[in-house]
Amino acid sequence: MTLDPLLAFQRQVLDGLLDEDALCVVARGLGLNRILAELARVCATPRALVFLLNASDQDEDDLQHYFMQMRSGETTDEASTVHIIKNETNATLRARVYRQGGLISVTSRILIVDLLNDVVPSELITGVIVHNASRVTAESIEAFVLRVIRRQNKQAFVKALSDAPETFTQGFAPMDKTLKVLGLRHVQLWPRFHVAVQNDLSRVETPVVELRQPQTRAMIDLQQAVLDCLSAMISELCSTTKLLDAETFNVESSLFRYFDSMVKRRLNPYWHRLSGRARGMVSDLTLLRRVAELITTYDSVSLLEYLDTLLLSAKSAPGALPGPAASWMGTDSANILYSVARARTFVRANEPLPESTQATLRTLGLPDNIVPVLEVPPKLEVLANILNEIGVLNHAAVAKGADSGPALIMASSARECRMIRSYLSSLHDYVELDIPQQYINDKHSGRHPKMMVNLLRGFFKWKAQATGIRGNSSQSQRPGSTATGSQNQQRQGAITGSQNQMRHAPSAKRRRVRGASVAAGVRGPRAQADVLEQESSDLANTIAANDSTDADSADDADEYLDSDDWTPNAFDEHFGLLPNAETIIVHSYASERNVLTALQPTHIIMFAPDAAFIRQVEMYRAHSDRLQQVYFLVYDNSLEEQRYLSAMRREREAFERLIGDKATLVVPLDERGTMASPGSRLLQTVANRTLRSARNTDAMEPATVIVDVREFRAPLASLLHAAGFRVVPRTLDVGDYVLHDGLVVERKSLPDLIGSLRSGRLFNQAAAMTRHYTSAALLVEFEVNASFSLQTINGLTDTISPSAISSQLSMLTLTFPRLRILWSSSPYETVSIFAELKQGQGEPDAERAVGVGQDDGAVERDS
Repeated sequence: MTLDPLLAFQRQVLDGLLDEDALCVVARGLGLNRILAELARVCATPRALVFLLNASDQDEDDLQHYFMQMRSGETTDEASTVHIIKNETNATLRARVYRQGGLISVTSRILIVDLLNDVVPSELITGVIVHNASRVTAESIEAFVLRVIRRQNKQAFVKALSDAPETFTQGFAPMDKTLKVLGLRHVQLWPRFHVAVQNDLSRVETPVVELRQPQTRAMIDLQQAVLDCLSAMISELCSTTKLLDAETFNVESSLFRYFDSMVKRRLNPYWHRLSGRARGMVSDLTLLRRVAELITTYDSVSLLEYLDTLLLSAKSAPGALPGPAASWMGTDSANILYSVARARTFVRANEPLPESTQATLRTLGLPDNIVPVLEVPPKLEVLANILNEIGVLNHAAVAKGADSGPALIMASSARECRMIRSYLSSLHDYVELDIPQQYINDKHSGRHPKMMVNLLRGFFKWKAQATGIRGNSSQSQRPGSTATGSQNQQRQGAITGSQNQMRHAPSAKRRRVRGASVAAGVRGPRAQADVLEQESSDLANTIAANDSTDADSADDADEYLDSDDWTPNAFDEHFGLLPNAETIIVHSYASERNVLTALQPTHIIMFAPDAAFIRQVEMYRAHSDRLQQVYFLVYDNSLEEQRYLSAMRREREAFERLIGDKATLVVPLDERGTMASPGSRLLQTVANRTLRSARNTDAMEPATVIVDVREFRAPLASLLHAAGFRVVPRTLDVGDYVLHDGLVVERKSLPDLIGSLRSGRLFNQAAAMTRHYTSAALLVEFEVNASFSLQTINGLTDTISPSAISSQLSMLTLTFPRLRILWSSSPYETVSIFAELKQGQGEPDAERAVGVGQDDGAVERDS
């Protein structure tokens, strides 16, 4: 397979990056990875030493694939390749690779350690390519790497690339901050509405058929119920916290994943003041957005199973203390959500079904007192019609001797791909049931796809297992219960666990089970969902008690795979080389890049909308005339359509704002002619004043701090270097930071502190520090903009509890009286603390710090 030539606008983007150091922001789907590959090809020469940062495993695989294709050309140097350095690469091999030169993709943590240890020949560095530049912040390791390289080699270039314009518009002057961190002054913006992009992609019209499939009545009701839950929660969260703007934090924005980070970033400084209900609502927003996505991507059975999983997880086990329940489950909209989700899957028969129907249901592994509804996603039926149409066109083209390639179906996820494959593989395989006339209407009949029947059987099997586990849990927690020795009794206990649970249920639930009205036994708005969940459990227990399913039904198969018998003679029937006209390929958007160039399809079906892939189709059409038709499927007036349109609008607004910011962009230079971050200047000023006052001299050498190499995952080492400290990375067995030969510091973030206390690891570390150093300190460091509070006010008690963090810290200080605890509100504050601790002290000996604790062999370190 040969590479397609660059389009004119892609050549302009590449030329702009080669001409100057700049931050290049390209719209998604316009071939940023191809531009990166071309830029890497220029840099992949032994005469240069170029580092590639922030590249994912997929990016590295794509680059290697590109180089293999480029190497087949006549003008490409055989030595051109990309060297990948991982944690498995030892220091000797890394030093050899650095000396050889070329393009090197390396993790930022490894590179910064090698730079500080002079393993990298800084005078040979040609430049740095920063991929995914939107992730670079002042506290990131990439900023540390760029700062060190610019100080050691002022001639090294920096090229930054990104395809996420929205991240450069969040917060105060985000693009200015990113440019200062990267040390760049120029920005190149390439939106879809750029004139050069328009000329290239609009030159050849892409044949598109847009199919707006109406939603079913049940899908509309589910969607409205989720929106009502989201609206109520957001309104309550805005009114109770008084910290969120209702215009910014609305239902539309809550449909995107960036909404979670926006809410948490806004509430983090006040997190300790929030009530438990407000904290729960923040996590519930993520859960509800997931439910909204599944309405259009899951089938009816899988959606009901997911909702039942949420309900089971929110309910406490019998005999246990009640746990926190999701706040949205206590609304009428949640009851509608569960009622409609079950009604589109199955209904419980009010009267006995015909004997033949009951026998068929039992043979299928289903309860004999239900009527399957099994609403099929409407898109699947449309997809089958489209494939029939494509098949007719392809056979006509083959008859005329014309070229006809495969049909490509693009889905939003790997699970959706499995659903499509399973449906197409059993397209003409149906199960016929003799259903009474009162249950048959336009949407519900006795004819169901076998895939949906298999899913419903799997749902009831899962329900029986989940109910059995909860039943066993209740029996084990009940006082006076004893374990039975018979295997039959054990099996029966698992089957009737939920029935025992019902016998010991509160009086309201007993009245409901015995047939009284629901209103008489309901306490709270969650009761309707509880009723539905309990009925499903009873049906599942019926299956387990009857134990009448056949061997095929009892086998645990994959959720979307048929469990029919497989014989070796069927190999020739199911496997072999198919002609392109009869080939159907199903892919997800995230599974593989460059899928269009590799497969060369003539028909493309977009099962779910995706803006980036639409642009890939446009570029594929600009390169080749093989494409005959594109089918664009979307649910009309759905959340799926709303997310797609909102994503397009957000990207356009982000580029428009970036264009305005670029016109008024002012980036100051420091005395050396490079970008200067305000945070770095402030840190350096504070540290220098503190140290200068102690030493009483203007000309002084930078203070030295020995840092454990595992600590370079945290931002503190970078901030120490920015403040003017000399950071020496070493592998330490005792402590994380050595400020002088008599003082060692063990740094703990709040989650690490809790985990270390509970596991006992911190006590071993404290023992080693106090044994080998005169002064030992435990630094508890909080995150930037997070609440500077170990516990909430309500969490403080006057009793001593072994599980309480305050009690464990007290025990730690009593056990090690010489251990001091330092509290820091952020890594920036830690820099000031270290500067004060260094006053009047000598510099640490790196070799001595490395040797400390090596004879012990029992000091437990963080992995």
